[in-house]
Amino acid sequence: MGEILPTEQRGAPVRSRTHRERVRATTQKHWLGLGANAEQQATIEEIRRQYLGTATEYHKSACHLYDSLGVQKKNVVAHKSPFPLANRNVQLFLAYSILWEAFDHIYTAASYTHFARHGAERDDLEDERAKIERVLTPPILTDDDLSSIKVLKNGETVNSAINRMINRSSRELKEIYGVAYDQTLTDMDAFLQGVVEVEEMRGPEGSWKPRSETQSWVVQALDHAGNPIDPESDWSAEKYRSVITWHCYQIRCNLNFVGKTEGSIDDAILIIRAFCLVEPVVALLLQERRREAIFAL
Repeated sequence: MGEILPTEQRGAPVRSRTHRERVRATTQKHWLGLGANAEQQATIEEIRRQYLGTATEYHKSACHLYDSLGVQKKNVVAHKSPFPLANRNVQLFLAYSILWEAFDHIYTAASYTHFARHGAERDDLEDERAKIERVLTPPILTDDDLSSIKVLKNGETVNSAINRMINRSSRELKEIYGVAYDQTLTDMDAFLQGVVEVEEMRGPEGSWKPRSETQSWVVQALDHAGNPIDPESDWSAEKYRSVITWHCYQIRCNLNFVGKTEGSIDDAILIIRAFCLVEPVVALLLQERRREAIFAL
């Protein structure tokens, strides 16, 4: 049989299109077990417990792997290599990846719980950053919760680590172009595809036309209003949240990059710093008093 072409390739106009939406009633049934019989409710509750259990075990495993690497606090701050880089960078990436899987289970479960209880009847899917922000803000994590984190596993104060993260220039741009931009990371997927952000205006006839375009692979730590955060500003809970949402998330998305083929101490320090900023937040979120809000348990 010949290949069946899409409608628009057969010359006919496209008359329909599809997109995905969340349905609150279905989420209530599948995630909370509303309207299910007793056996189904027990299974659904076990699924929620598995999210909690998996997040807890990932957190333990990530910390165990990180601790086994013997990161020396004085060397992290001094930019000296505390270990041979050939395979330790990969192990650091692995520890951070496992930690982020724990975080992923937490903020994903919180997204389901919140939508099932408080969402619109139908709604668009949440993007990743919206899910992350949900568990970093009240009522789940308050400013006081975040201010309780004083010194990180690598010996840095929280604000020092945050400032160093924000101040990190993009090594990828520097390696390729010989220049680096202050206060950036690089979204490597967007960078390698040449992605740009296009601003359009609708013409009198109703068609959209490009007005300007900007490179969109530079990642900055932005506050809740979308403005760049001053890396030298005083500590704030908003600053901490923003670094996790923008920088730490981006590092998680780019775990395959290293500054040099043989390994880079700068990359090692970047991952150590990201790990140490995310880990205490995950520990806070796994506390029993937050399980009802996140996992509906």
